[in-house]
Amino acid sequence: MTTWMTRVTDLVTHPAIRMALGVLVALVSGWLHPETVWAAPFLIGSILLDDVNTVTTKTIMPGVVDNFFKSGPVIAYLKTRFTRRWIGPQIQENYMYAAMRGGAYRKGQPFNISKRQTRTGMLFTPRYYETNVTEFLEDVEVEMAGPNAMFNIVKTDLAEAALTLSAILEIAIFHHGQALPGDDRSDEINGMEEAFTNGTATTWTGATFPSYGGQTRADVAPALNSATRAVASSMPAMSFRGLQFSYLSAVIGQEHPLLGVTTNRGLGYISETFLPHQLVDVVDPEINWPGLKFNQGRIVNSQYCPGADGVDDPDLGNYYAAAETFWWLNPGPQGEDAYLRLYIAQSPKFAFGFTGFKGARDDNMVAGQILFAGNFTCRAPRLQRALYGIAK
Repeated sequence: MTTWMTRVTDLVTHPAIRMALGVLVALVSGWLHPETVWAAPFLIGSILLDDVNTVTTKTIMPGVVDNFFKSGPVIAYLKTRFTRRWIGPQIQENYMYAAMRGGAYRKGQPFNISKRQTRTGMLFTPRYYETNVTEFLEDVEVEMAGPNAMFNIVKTDLAEAALTLSAILEIAIFHHGQALPGDDRSDEINGMEEAFTNGTATTWTGATFPSYGGQTRADVAPALNSATRAVASSMPAMSFRGLQFSYLSAVIGQEHPLLGVTTNRGLGYISETFLPHQLVDVVDPEINWPGLKFNQGRIVNSQYCPGADGVDDPDLGNYYAAAETFWWLNPGPQGEDAYLRLYIAQSPKFAFGFTGFKGARDDNMVAGQILFAGNFTCRAPRLQRALYGIAK
């Protein structure tokens, strides 16, 4: 009996038998339910691609994951500080915006015991991104024959797709995710442009954001407002004074910015303006990114930070600005109390996962997508700061 069962098992699990069974199921399903015929190419394609998908999802994808955080320092930094998964259709961020009742009193004076609302929340919806990887069966099965050749071509394409998605997110995080007249970015993540402002001052694109996370800023001021104080957000020239006062405007108590992000040209302006003893080279220990030390923070450059050397790339996004931008970040502590949060879907497939290759049409072209679902949130805009218009 055992030998008979073993032979049956071997027969059923044989690749050719599995393929035949898959085709039979598809044909029978199409005869009984004609509306399902459209799915047959995908079913057959997935059977034909078992070997490629196995190599891709089990062998290549784990080694490709790190590429998602190599295009720029912002996404890389957020990944080290906080990447949280959420459950449900929305992401909720709670915060305090008012103080409790209290103050001096005289003996016998009644206390004001009325309850004051001091907490509220912001709501964000997940945003979705994908990068596509397309192959031909002739390449992976014939012309690039052999395990090593197939492995290399698929690995190279997936690594490139990972870097592409990383660059797309790095660019998007400097923008906003709202539906403005003439600039509808409601499909994009809610980036730093809308978070690091006060609702009335214009941002680097000339926009204003009276609300953030569905909350009107004026109703909870100053909890969701980035400070300006001695230095305006539009800073025409790089100077030690401008950086120092913008840094201090984001300091409250022991809280201070840990990371300054600017363009390559902006970092050059700092080198031109500062005295030699003010330029101290450091490497950020969390993301291994080179930069300059400034007070208790580190200034690093990002290829995708908006500036005059940027471009409006039709594939990646727009990171051109007429002049340079500069961003002070205070990510807060690591873990649940972080101020800057990169939310990622709980589904492994939407957490930079790969869908696997699928039959794309009626030839041997196959395609798969790397998916991301999530958003960026800032719970403490008062501790962040954005500067723009830096021309020299």
